Amino acid sequence: MLTNEDREKVRSAVAKAEAGLTAEIVPCVFEQSSPYPESVWAGAGAGMSLAVAALLLLDLFHPLWLPVSRLILWVPVAGLLGAALGRWCGPAKRRLIGAERMETAVARRAKEVFFDRGIARTAGRDGVLIYASLLERRVVVLADETVRAKIAPAAWDAAVAAMTAHARDGRVADGLCAAVEKTAGALASAGFKGSPASGNELGDEPLEGDGR
Repeated sequence: MLTNEDREKVRSAVAKAEAGLTAEIVPCVFEQSSPYPESVWAGAGAGMSLAVAALLLLDLFHPLWLPVSRLILWVPVAGLLGAALGRWCGPAKRRLIGAERMETAVARRAKEVFFDRGIARTAGRDGVLIYASLLERRVVVLADETVRAKIAPAAWDAAVAAMTAHARDGRVADGLCAAVEKTAGALASAGFKGSPASGNELGDEPLEGDGR
């Protein structure tokens, strides 16, 4: 997802943003938030169903010249094609998974990253995670309790919009940098200015994962 150049660009953006903040910002990007095994089975089922329906319609309106015993072999082929689309084709996969399932998966994975990577364990309880999941086209900003006490969730909308707009054009690193900048602005406006008393506990490196 991110090249070495991309990582350096994001790392620099985080360091610059945190230079005047007491809070810490952690950008994170995942290819997807869940393996979604159901998309493969749903794709296979859809492919086979469409193949059967097509054969029946063709035979109804234009009798087929090949025996059904041979034509039926197209059904598993269509199933394999549907499974492949459900596994590797982003638009098809999103449609097969559904918006509600994706929302749940992204929210769960963001929370896992937040706690597993120690963002909830800083001395000042002021860590902020910017989590972007590319397949689902979703961005979540999670803040620790000290930040939540001063900043309403709506304050992160600008960061979410910035990341989403850049990622839509394939500029993931630029999106992370823009989201970091917007997040830093929200933190500064809420009074998180100065130098962290405990130093840079979370580092400046962007986090990555494939979600599989």
